[in-house]
Amino acid sequence: MKQLNSLEVAKLAGVSRSTVSRVVNGYSNVPESTRERVMKIIRDNGYYPHLSGQLLAGKKTGTLGFFWISLGDIASDSLSSSYFVNVTEAAAQHGHLILTCILKNLTDCENICWAKKVFTQGRIDGGIFIGVNNNEPVIEELISSGHVVGIFDHFHADRLEPNRISVNFEDDTGSKVIDYLYECGHRKIGIIDGNMNRYSSAKRHESFLKGMQQHSLEIRREWMQYADVTEPAGYEAAKRMLASCSELPTAICANNDAAAFGVYKALTEAGISIPDQVSVTGIDGHGRGELSTPQLTTFAFNYHDFFYSLVSRTIAAIEGKSNNPNTEFMTSQLVERNSVKRLV
Repeated sequence: MKQLNSLEVAKLAGVSRSTVSRVVNGYSNVPESTRERVMKIIRDNGYYPHLSGQLLAGKKTGTLGFFWISLGDIASDSLSSSYFVNVTEAAAQHGHLILTCILKNLTDCENICWAKKVFTQGRIDGGIFIGVNNNEPVIEELISSGHVVGIFDHFHADRLEPNRISVNFEDDTGSKVIDYLYECGHRKIGIIDGNMNRYSSAKRHESFLKGMQQHSLEIRREWMQYADVTEPAGYEAAKRMLASCSELPTAICANNDAAAFGVYKALTEAGISIPDQVSVTGIDGHGRGELSTPQLTTFAFNYHDFFYSLVSRTIAAIEGKSNNPNTEFMTSQLVERNSVKRLV
């Protein structure tokens, strides 16, 4: 069936084109009987107003930008894919579309200009960012310009603008990992930290050390390595640890599950048995952990709740709703499998 335009809707309803526009855009200065007559024509003929006209009238696009910043191969990683699914589903539940922008980084001038252009051209009502550093100049510029920005893994206690929305991992997961390993009898614990530019990685570093200190455990330099949030980075960090230590730790806790899979690879190559010689823990709840050999013990997060919270509050900020929390911290749950050996 041919799509009607607003002039044809106006003729069928016996009103002016401007009246159709006022009905579509929700203006109150239209008699109720006229509004009902126009709406019946619209429903009967499947009329949809052009977005460009609605934007000129000051209406929202109903679209969120989804900015994915350099988190590896999305298609082959089940956790990364779940981010997309959960964000898209959460937006759909609120009647919003997603415009996806995959960028290698937010330091290259071309990438920065592209991200800013998507906002300034009015293509989106707000943006969701995943994979950014906690201090990202372009994010600060967008927020200071009044754009609504929702960010995964980002927090500044002194910056609570209503258009700065975030969702975060709890700050004490590292201590929870150390508590668990201590309860299992481990006293010689190695740590592989993540990217210290990420809010969660920095907090986990602090939390790992706090847990070690609370149990009076020795923090040995050769048992501490810095990596990133990827499997290759975890692999290289574990290799450095094995090359530098005169004695193996009985357990290694990785900053996240992807890094833990890298630890698996390095230990296996070195002929070190998991968990008989070295236990390994992760943090995330990656689906691959259940399929690994041995299955990975981890502290898991509910990413559906993560992204529903972030998307919902971002849309609430776009709509100017009051009592909309700037941030939310999500808690983890221990998923105990067989990558950790109990020593007591």
